[in-house]
Amino acid sequence: MRPFEWEQVFIGIDIDPIPVLQAKASLTQSSIKHKKDIFSWFFKALKDKLTPLYKTLCPICNLESEIQFTLYGLRKRCSCREVIFVDSLLLRQDNHNDVNICSTCHEVYTGKTHSCQKQANTPLILKGTRCCEKCGSVFDDILDEPFSKRYIPLVIVGSCIEHGAFFKSVDNDDLVVITQALSQTKHISFGNSQDFRIPRGPKSKDLLRRGINSFQELFTHRQLLYLSASLYCLSTLHAEDQLWLALLVSTSLEFNCLLCGYKGSDIRRSGAIRHVFSHHAYSFPYTALENNPVFSGNTSGTLNRLFNDRIQKAWEWAIEPVETMITNSSRVKIKIIGEIDAGEPANDWKSLRQGERKFLVLQGDAGGVDLPDGIADYVVTDPPYFDSVQYSDLSNFFRVWLCRLLPHEADWHYNPLGSAVSEGGSSDGRKYGEVLGKIWENCFRVLNKEYGRLIFTFHHWKPEAWAELTLSLKKAKFTLVNRYVVFSENPISVHIMGLKSLKHDTVLILQPNIGEEKPGKWLKPSLIDFTDSYSFCHDCGTALGWFLGSDVSEEDIRKGWKYLIGGKDNNGKASG
Repeated sequence: MRPFEWEQVFIGIDIDPIPVLQAKASLTQSSIKHKKDIFSWFFKALKDKLTPLYKTLCPICNLESEIQFTLYGLRKRCSCREVIFVDSLLLRQDNHNDVNICSTCHEVYTGKTHSCQKQANTPLILKGTRCCEKCGSVFDDILDEPFSKRYIPLVIVGSCIEHGAFFKSVDNDDLVVITQALSQTKHISFGNSQDFRIPRGPKSKDLLRRGINSFQELFTHRQLLYLSASLYCLSTLHAEDQLWLALLVSTSLEFNCLLCGYKGSDIRRSGAIRHVFSHHAYSFPYTALENNPVFSGNTSGTLNRLFNDRIQKAWEWAIEPVETMITNSSRVKIKIIGEIDAGEPANDWKSLRQGERKFLVLQGDAGGVDLPDGIADYVVTDPPYFDSVQYSDLSNFFRVWLCRLLPHEADWHYNPLGSAVSEGGSSDGRKYGEVLGKIWENCFRVLNKEYGRLIFTFHHWKPEAWAELTLSLKKAKFTLVNRYVVFSENPISVHIMGLKSLKHDTVLILQPNIGEEKPGKWLKPSLIDFTDSYSFCHDCGTALGWFLGSDVSEEDIRKGWKYLIGGKDNNGKASG
């Protein structure tokens, strides 16, 4: 057993500022009472500022009530007129009477029958309708107006203290409130507007293609006022509270943006919001949902709900972690007695060694971070997905606001081109291997050569991905100790359901090669089993072990992986 010269410590490194800040906020130990007190003050301050903008009248008793969310329809044009598109006319399924909106008069009604008292100037049309039945021309997006003006408010969902939740059509009083929000936004500024320009990237190009050039366009006037008020309130707090609250506000934007869709018509999930990145991409709803972030209830996407789910529950888990154990083919939750996943942040390596339960989180290139040789027992990491750049590109949505919410907490002008998979461009396999190789070499240097282990998960269908991983590990002098196969994502996840996607990860355990690896530990692979996701990941892990322990050349490694994966189709049969 290795003798420890000091208390065990934790060091985290990432080139992107967002995970660095998240790690600092998650690991910094503070009392939940303190967090509740700070959040209560913050929430009240925002509510006092924003409540007048989220008021409506109950359609039953005319009592002033709180808005939970507002539904918008998407404006489009053909050659002869303008129309409003919606995902569905059904607003809420009910065991007795469904709630609908009339396509002709825009009135909300309950039940199966409805008589129009008027005719709206603009008809509602269901998504999927391509051409106008009057002139025959295609309905086009209105690209000559800012994105936020392409939507028009149709329905308000509110909460009355006497009658509970209700649906109502947007009336003139509601439009006055929305106009007041527009007027107030003229007096706020978030700094240089050029900082909000949307860069071209593999996912953000979908925004540019629709004529959306600024991230501010993605928010309603009320949502921009929410951000402005949050910035002011945060500026009055201590740095340690600014950090976790700013991240909470940032998280809330995924539920408070015009890219949010409405999925609350289903009786099983009333009021539910389809958040911005539910499909790991920018999606553009026909029925957009404007949430009320300071709604009093504990409903989807509100600050109350997010504090409970992301802050309070995380704190409870950190002081009493719970893990899953498989017992007799059943999943059992067990408490990890004596473990606390929290501590005190250190600013540098010297202070890290002073005291107990310290951690150091650094923003920078893991391939060049300067740490003493042989200090680490474990390096646990998660390399990027070879040719997937969507996460880095999509994080711009949060980054433009976080650099204002937390201007001094990170290097917001870091170079994203230093990552293994470049942001804003197509992936180059050789670069992937080169960048990973530098990181693995640094891991080799800082790991204890006798006890140290490098641990990460990996999966990919492409032989180039496994070849680059193999070559980078081999050049850095690592050998495979073991590999395990685990579920990576629920099979019913919207990201993989119905797709030819791997449902498992290969957990790889590696050690520095100091010349003591026994030959023949991993058998030379003859084929990769494509019959299922588990077998594929298992066999790829085995093949990696053999390649790392062999003396084959770089060219033969590339050819070997191409034969094992690229030379077969998904039934395991040779192709071509």
